[in-house]
Amino acid sequence: MAVDDEHPDELGRGKMSMTKRIELLERDRAQQSRAITELIQKVQKGFTPEQVSQIRTAFREELADAGLRLDDASHQDEAREDFRFLRRFRLRWDGAAAKIGNAVLAALLVVAGGIIATGFWTWINSGGKPPG
Repeated sequence: MAVDDEHPDELGRGKMSMTKRIELLERDRAQQSRAITELIQKVQKGFTPEQVSQIRTAFREELADAGLRLDDASHQDEAREDFRFLRRFRLRWDGAAAKIGNAVLAALLVVAGGIIATGFWTWINSGGKPPG
């Protein structure tokens, strides 16, 4: 690189031989590799028990804010069953969709929703009284 007003040779590279410059590059690469290796080894040691406790507390607070309580074993079991229900529902839907198609299932859901909405509005218009 030429030395000019825009790019001064602050490191004195112009005075170094090519061999010296390569040696410096290799030394820098080795130092950077050691630094990166040390960082990775520190991270791989894991979290301290205090950090794990803080992470668990933060996750539980966030999940509780979202409506998913996990502070008791019974809550955990209920949440697990809820997710199992959702998985079973999804698997059944996928199986039915493979057999009859999403369009037919969507049409059936729209018809069922329309029937429920019609019943709801009829009930509202009757003043909330049961039919009779």
